Amino acid sequence: MINFIENQVLAANPFEALGLEWQSIVLHLIALVILTVGLYLLLFKPVKRMVKERQEKIRKIEQENAELNAEVKQMKESGEVMLANAKKEAAVIHENAVKVANQKADDIVADARRQAKGMLDRTERELEEERGNLQADIEKQITDVSVAVARKILARDITPEDDKKLIEDSLARWSKENNE
Repeated sequence: MINFIENQVLAANPFEALGLEWQSIVLHLIALVILTVGLYLLLFKPVKRMVKERQEKIRKIEQENAELNAEVKQMKESGEVMLANAKKEAAVIHENAVKVANQKADDIVADARRQAKGMLDRTERELEEERGNLQADIEKQITDVSVAVARKILARDITPEDDKKLIEDSLARWSKENNE
């Protein structure tokens, strides 16, 4: 029976069998709640805020990184475009330089041809003058020889009219012989 009573006592207040009183359990529970709330307010909230701030910083850094990557990509593309434009511009400048050089070369050749033609024309004129002078000298010599021959043949003086006629006849014969 003692066992029965003990079992009933244990069943009525199981904590007493362990040496615990309900007041101390309640106090411990209240202390646990206060400790939990205190730790939450003192530790969890600041840590949570710090984690949130870090997450915000990380998000900002990621955003800045994305913006910088986009800017770098854009700069790279614009650099490539500028390089392509510079290459095109260099090709145009080279082409223009070649055209200018070819034009100058053509101008120099044309000028040299003009000078050569001028020299040829001047030389031809000088030759024609010389030929004319030589022909006049030859005609004069022929005339002089003809007059001398005629004087010897005729052994007489020739009048200027006879002289003129003999000269014209001699020149006509001489011109015919040279032209044939």
